[in-house]
Amino acid sequence: IKGGRVIDPAGKVDAALDIALARGRIVAVRTNIAPGKAQLLDARGKLVVPGLIDIHTHATVNSSSSAPMVRDGVTGWVETGWQGAETVTAGVVAVKAAPQKAGLLLNIGRKGVMPGAGETMDLSLADVPAARAAIAAHRDVVIGVKARLSRSITGDHDLEVLRRAQ
Repeated sequence: IKGGRVIDPAGKVDAALDIALARGRIVAVRTNIAPGKAQLLDARGKLVVPGLIDIHTHATVNSSSSAPMVRDGVTGWVETGWQGAETVTAGVVAVKAAPQKAGLLLNIGRKGVMPGAGETMDLSLADVPAARAAIAAHRDVVIGVKARLSRSITGDHDLEVLRRAQ
């Protein structure tokens, strides 16, 4: 990879550099690496960064949503609460089909996001036993619980919804 702006915060690197790879692994990062017979990728004018993690997606709404993220350098993502206990299976399918590492925050509202309806406006939808069962069934995918807290989502129940999510 020749001439890209290499940004690696962990290594405190931000410079125009070349990167040499062998068998899918980085073996050198420095200026002016001679490519020899290796395949050359011209990265001038481009950023070369470690894999990015998108910490707020709704990539489980459509199971093919995560594939295009790879082209943008996203090597991991988190679904942030679109799915609730009643819809979690669709989210699990999308996470497991993703070409990169992914996890899911379960919406405490058992029906998940309900556009225009407010998923916990009816407090009975903030269903702790249903959430616990969904988490137990999908512990390999569910990494946490999401509570959307605003008047249009919870009405006057925001503190109770938060307590139930906890």
